[in-house]
Amino acid sequence: MKKRAANKRSYFLLVVIIVFFSSCYSVRVVNKDGIPEPDPLNTTGDFYKGKKVHVLDTVISLKLQEGEFTLIERCVSQGFYSFEYRVTFGGVLLNTITFGKKRQVKIKYVCLKQSD
Repeated sequence: MKKRAANKRSYFLLVVIIVFFSSCYSVRVVNKDGIPEPDPLNTTGDFYKGKKVHVLDTVISLKLQEGEFTLIERCVSQGFYSFEYRVTFGGVLLNTITFGKKRQVKIKYVCLKQSD
């Protein structure tokens, strides 16, 4: 009996870990021919080093009839150099608890450098 209970707990733990890790990811799209808007004060040690990063972190409320949303942030220049959309466990949990009425949106984007 004890072995069976231990197996159930380990299966439950495995399912929780799979759900947790599969719901945390990010997608980054980069314009390989573009030149990013520079920011010499940005000294982070990642992809965004030396680039001017705009961050949008908000919660969107949807009506029952809406299944999607449009969120447009405009760059002053010709367009985007890169943007990154991040999905977190908390965002998935919020969407689940509110039955899809609220969605957490985390976006980082870099605009193209303005031509002189």
